[in-house]
Amino acid sequence: MALVHGPPGYDRLASDVSWDAAYLEFRPPERVYTLDELGEEAAGPNAFSPVAITEPFRFLTDEGVRVLQEICAELEGSARGSDRIPKFVRGGVYRSEFLWGLATDPKLIAWLRELAQAPIEPHPVSHHAVHINYAPDDLSLNVDQWHADITSFDYVLMVTDPHDMKGGRFEYFFGPVEEGKALLERDGELPADRVRSPQFPGPGWAIFQQGHRVLHRATRLEEPHERVTIVGSFFTPHPQIDDPTATTMPRLRRVDGDAIALVEGSRFAAVAAARKLERFAASTADFDRPPEDLRTALRESIADVERMLAEFDREPEPPVAAPVGRR
Repeated sequence: MALVHGPPGYDRLASDVSWDAAYLEFRPPERVYTLDELGEEAAGPNAFSPVAITEPFRFLTDEGVRVLQEICAELEGSARGSDRIPKFVRGGVYRSEFLWGLATDPKLIAWLRELAQAPIEPHPVSHHAVHINYAPDDLSLNVDQWHADITSFDYVLMVTDPHDMKGGRFEYFFGPVEEGKALLERDGELPADRVRSPQFPGPGWAIFQQGHRVLHRATRLEEPHERVTIVGSFFTPHPQIDDPTATTMPRLRRVDGDAIALVEGSRFAAVAAARKLERFAASTADFDRPPEDLRTALRESIADVERMLAEFDREPEPPVAAPVGRR
């Protein structure tokens, strides 16, 4: 599987190997929690399916884990930190055929599409497709803060061995995102009896979630320990619901910089609009509709492009990410 053309300086990793679907080892999760189980309002107005989050399931073979660990170890030298995540790497799909496979393999997409109960596709924003989190150098910092994702669905894959690791737990709020955010705003923390922490049996295991509708975080480590996870995100076209990435280009520009975000944002806008225009042509552009209705529907179909074009005219905001040690 050939690498896509990446930004300047994104050279192929020395540790990279060619992707093969044989590295995948899917075992269905024992439990899939629905949004209804999280609460009456958990789906909100923009859920793509009933799925909330799964129990951990096997994702990669032992050999796949070995390869991925070497790739992530090499990429750690390029780690950055932001106002939310102390140590991370994005854009590795441009430097690794193996990582590109983890984002685009048809077998993977088909299996996760069934799990999601939604028509997910590889994410047009390749920096979202594979995002890698590392253990912070400062043990007082969480690996990641409480948040809901700006992508529709994603897997969180444990790359390193979690045995003997103290802290560094993946946690999620068993309730609606909006309720959890309100509790954090009011109390500064969430009720312990409503926070769940799935146990990963080992490296190569993952959870899958509709991340924009599940409030989650990764806690700080209590003592030094290797901890690497991959967050692999996907795009979901829908006739009535915008993918969450659609309105987050200002944030992407601050995290990834204009040289990345304007290109990948344009790609996202083109793909999202193309899916909407295909539906318009197939089901809306007919002779029974008044011209004004057609014009309104056609304009709605290109809203992603219009929104992205406006970004080119908007002045950039200060960046929120920098190489680790330079913030």
